[in-house]
Amino acid sequence: MKRTAIGWILLAVMLPLGMACADAEAAACKPGAKSKKSNVAVKVKFVNKSGEYRGVFWLDYKGQMVNYANLNPGQSYTIDTFVSHPWVFTDGPGNCIEMYFPAKGKNRYNLTVKSPGFGEDGD
Repeated sequence: MKRTAIGWILLAVMLPLGMACADAEAAACKPGAKSKKSNVAVKVKFVNKSGEYRGVFWLDYKGQMVNYANLNPGQSYTIDTFVSHPWVFTDGPGNCIEMYFPAKGKNRYNLTVKSPGFGEDGD
């Protein structure tokens, strides 16, 4: 019983930080995903058409999430990246909603997946 209460307290403290939960959720999106060295550069515009908030995270060479942008509905973010660099998009609580691997010749990615409604901000 004590262990459960402590877990909920830790979750309540860590949830607003996003990173601890988001790291775990990224692993659920694509286990083992991480950036790999590449010489194939691409410019990608992420457009939030989901109607919901989205966090934009790059998975580094160790698979750790690095926050690059926070997009409200209708907003976009353009980044110079590489074809072997995965990107993760989260909802407000940090749940992984979708993942994208850039491709040569594809310069736009529309975020359209709706949050399944888990977590305190999921609708």
